[in-house]
Amino acid sequence: MRHLAILIGLVLALSPAIAQDKPNFSGKWVLDTAASDFGDFPAPDSQINVVEHQEPNIHLTQTIRGEAVPGGEATSDRRYTTDAKENTNKIGGREIKSTTRWDNHKLVTIVKLETPDGTVEIKDSWELGGEGKQLVVTRDFKGPQGERNQKLVFTKQK
Repeated sequence: MRHLAILIGLVLALSPAIAQDKPNFSGKWVLDTAASDFGDFPAPDSQINVVEHQEPNIHLTQTIRGEAVPGGEATSDRRYTTDAKENTNKIGGREIKSTTRWDNHKLVTIVKLETPDGTVEIKDSWELGGEGKQLVVTRDFKGPQGERNQKLVFTKQK
């Protein structure tokens, strides 16, 4: 009986560590515009994120369509590492530096952009929901013109 109590105690002690395993974000994710909150920004007509995640590497191919996008469509190809080291990607001909790290089961990417008006910081937090069938991206903007927020909800496609 004592051994059973010790075993149960070990399982309970390890449960939080097991529950905090890092999720894998691989898949084709389609933006659900109706479920998303774009804040003060215009909603795109569509957005597809294709994620290849092999820890610690993430490859994101993103295609956005809509009137707010120059030319009506933009595709970017980005690579990140989850070890909080600086990553450099080109988006729209501009080099963008960022860091990505784990915060428990959330993946957090911070981008700092220098603009003519000052520094803008964009913080994206990725989290799986709906039994792994949803990718929820919480985006916080901080800059000279104040703070803004978005919540983007993506559905996993088969």
